[in-house]
Amino acid sequence: MKMLLSACALVGAQMFVAAANAQTPSAEMPVTRAERKAEGVEAAHTFMPGEGDPIPESKAKVSKADRAAARKARKPGGVEAARTFMPGEGDPIPAPAVKLSRAERSAERKASRAEVAKANKAGQLPSYSDNYGGK
Repeated sequence: MKMLLSACALVGAQMFVAAANAQTPSAEMPVTRAERKAEGVEAAHTFMPGEGDPIPESKAKVSKADRAAARKARKPGGVEAARTFMPGEGDPIPAPAVKLSRAERSAERKASRAEVAKANKAGQLPSYSDNYGGK
């Protein structure tokens, strides 16, 4: 029994020592952290296809006069593009509705109602009673 208890105590002590060593920082930790940081900086500076460039190239500042000249050069094309119809954008100026006189609208409405009444008398229109759709 004493042998079994001492063996268990040795195994338990080893487990506690291993756990304690895992929690204390080692002497290599700052060196490893510095290496990882250097790798990260290098990865940020090198372009990888599909990632995009994390640090874009710097551009020379443009004066206000140059920007104004560029806007002036682009303006006529922009105005023309805004006026022309582009497929997929929708028509900015919808087509005007056809204007009909009151007599023409009334005549069309009477003709349509006469057709519906004729189809209804012939039994061509479905019945919208209580059991509609239950057939």
